[in-house]
Amino acid sequence: MEYSGKDISKVIPAHLNDLDKITEILNQATQWGNANAYATLFKGKDRISWFKEHMVQKYAIYVFKEDRHVLGYVSISPYRKGREAFLNTAEVSYYVDFNHHRKGIASCMMLKAFDHCKEKKIKTLLAFLYNHNERSIAFLRKFGFNQWGLLPRTADAQGKEFDHVIYGKRIV
Repeated sequence: MEYSGKDISKVIPAHLNDLDKITEILNQATQWGNANAYATLFKGKDRISWFKEHMVQKYAIYVFKEDRHVLGYVSISPYRKGREAFLNTAEVSYYVDFNHHRKGIASCMMLKAFDHCKEKKIKTLLAFLYNHNERSIAFLRKFGFNQWGLLPRTADAQGKEFDHVIYGKRIV
């Protein structure tokens, strides 16, 4: 099934009972290798404090649900937590279950993230990823993100060094 922007209604606030599936989706990307900076797999209980941090103030986790099944999630997280000058800047991360890639789910979640940022007066949204993640870079560009930073060879994963890039977009 292909999803469109009208399916944004399927993107809803995450609940604690979604955490195991959220963690499973994150672990898929970790196992794929070089998709995120994690080297070990998590259990849902390992991510409880991360989850709770997103349930207060400006930040959030949303899930794309169909027939009560979580197919992806997007998180809007603090950037440089504790530094007041960055209160209107946030980091976005998005993951889709590997069995549901390329169906428009990430697009629906990004639209919801934009709505959230506008509502919470978040002016700038940042995404951090590996420079070789061409699919994700193309996705971000489609939504108006531009490369704002390059951190050469700062990620060391599986015995290889990778460039870390920062993509940014002004929301407001």
